Amino acid sequence: MKYARTSGRLIVPIVVLTILGGGLAAQPAWADPGESADEGYIMVQQALSYLVIDPGPDGSSQALVMLDDALAADDQDGVDVATLERAREALQAGEAGAARALLQDSITEAVTSLGPAVGEETGTTEVLPPLPPREALSPTDWVFLALSAFVAVVGVVLAVRFRPRQSLRELGRDIQAAEDSRGSSIPSTRKKA
Repeated sequence: MKYARTSGRLIVPIVVLTILGGGLAAQPAWADPGESADEGYIMVQQALSYLVIDPGPDGSSQALVMLDDALAADDQDGVDVATLERAREALQAGEAGAARALLQDSITEAVTSLGPAVGEETGTTEVLPPLPPREALSPTDWVFLALSAFVAVVGVVLAVRFRPRQSLRELGRDIQAAEDSRGSSIPSTRKKA
């Protein structure tokens, strides 16, 4: 009863501390004030992200919109406009892979002018494609899967077949009885006061 009252008193402070700790640990994301959304470099990065996420027609059309905005942007520092136009032509021709390579080449100057990554910055300069999905199981995979299932079934059968006849509770009682009988047969060496 005493433990229940004590643990009830501890639950409220623990919950309050957990909520406060979680709220204080989550920090807001701060935008870099030096980069605005109308910079050509940022728009090229966004176009690259569309091509990486979806290299199909939907991603290509969204990337094309971003390329048009990047070409029309006032601030094109670090962007090679000629390479950007070639990337736009490749994207219109349906060559998403070539367009992606050209887009990365078009911002090489801007990427090389960036300082080294410090603190929480990632320092990545290239957008990588997503990992390919897992393919269907090969015949070797099926063999290993069947062998694993067979070993599991054999283990269960052997465990059931060779289990002890007595339960753990019965074995515990037998051990306790043996210790009690052994303890009573040994004469006590204590002196009586």
